[in-house]
Amino acid sequence: MNSPKEDESLGRGDPAGDEDFPRRNPDFSRTITMAQIAKAAGVSQGAISSLLNDRDYGIRVSEKTRERVFKVCREMGYLPNDLRAVVRMYPELGDFCLLLATDLGSAAVTPAVARVASATVRAVPGDGRSLTMARYDADVDYLLHPDKLPPPVRVGVASKFLCFGSVSPSLVQAITKRGLPLMMLGVFLPQPGVFSYHPDYPAASQLAIEHLGKLGHRRIAIISGPFGTTEASIIELNRGVRLGFEKLGMTMEAQNIVYGDLTFTAGVAAADSLLDRSPAPTAIFCMSDAVAAGVIARAVARGIRVPEQLSVIGCGDDPVCGHTLPALTTVHLPYEEMAALGIAELDRAIRFPGLPEAKQVAVPVRLVERGSTAAVGT
Repeated sequence: MNSPKEDESLGRGDPAGDEDFPRRNPDFSRTITMAQIAKAAGVSQGAISSLLNDRDYGIRVSEKTRERVFKVCREMGYLPNDLRAVVRMYPELGDFCLLLATDLGSAAVTPAVARVASATVRAVPGDGRSLTMARYDADVDYLLHPDKLPPPVRVGVASKFLCFGSVSPSLVQAITKRGLPLMMLGVFLPQPGVFSYHPDYPAASQLAIEHLGKLGHRRIAIISGPFGTTEASIIELNRGVRLGFEKLGMTMEAQNIVYGDLTFTAGVAAADSLLDRSPAPTAIFCMSDAVAAGVIARAVARGIRVPEQLSVIGCGDDPVCGHTLPALTTVHLPYEEMAALGIAELDRAIRFPGLPEAKQVAVPVRLVERGSTAAVGT
């Protein structure tokens, strides 16, 4: 990072070459010194150095002062030599960054990771800007251990962040305290500067239950997430199940609800438990496609025909849906759409000063009918 003295020298020219940014209209034709900026902003040169280098030189600078100094810098056309200082002053020029929680596992274990990552790469505007990816641990207090921040956050060359996975309050604070907006994918966080784009989970499970009800099924079993989970997505999916049963005027039987970790293995075990009951369910709604694949595999192994004797519906629309026999009917959770919307929202918000108000968007879901569901008795 440049020293305070080194930051007094300037380069020239507009690095973006884009005059459409409403946040700025600087004149880069002049040479500007920090002394001139300090005088115009009414602060000391030490405060300017502290802000540009993102370091504490024993000078406390308020958020209001920070905004005033950066506004003056932009208006005067001050262009630091240090890339990190450029991004702090002109955040619209920083990289996009996708932050993935470590508890999500790999793309092979959690297909949603691959779906979000690939969609984010495709959505980044094709004007030379880039995307970096990094992992974060929701259990780490990054305010106490800033050295453990994900490199794109710690180094400071990224300015447009999307998070996918468990919420890390300290990571959110580390980003938003810099005046940068943050996009949370899959969860809702009501905090200034944070946008939340998540699937309409209640509608997803309600679609599944109503689809089975229209096919004439009345003994519908549910394979849900872990019992007592605090995961918002599972809670909301369970709420949608109740809404679906209520709309059909049906009673949800406790004996037909199985809780588990939503893996293929859990689906195999749940199928054995449910199909041994008398009377056995004629349809099963699974809260993940992996669980549904396990159910189909076990049902077929037991000589039960899908969908003639048992309808199975999943949730997610992951790649596994096309590899089950028969192909899996499921509810499409819009991970690709969320990523694309998130990139566009960040690209818009970063161009305006200050943190935006918190925003929550439930992205629509849809039913994808394939071959694993059919009317009762077909």
